[in-house]
Amino acid sequence: MTKQTTESRLDALHDRIQSRLDELFADFKQLETDLQAAHQASSRARKDRIEGFKRALQDLLQAADRADREWK
Repeated sequence: MTKQTTESRLDALHDRIQSRLDELFADFKQLETDLQAAHQASSRARKDRIEGFKRALQDLLQAADRADREWK
């Protein structure tokens, strides 16, 4: 093999490797973005559940208070 052929093959190999690394990096960044979005959605859902629980508890307390006043 000539030096130019060897260099050409090495350049092609390098380009393929670099291309795959670029793809992997893009995939990693997308996974990071997806993970952040999932975390935010989970946090919002948790806050919504807590607020729903608070409202339900408040409704129960108000109903109990009304029932207590009606029985007096």
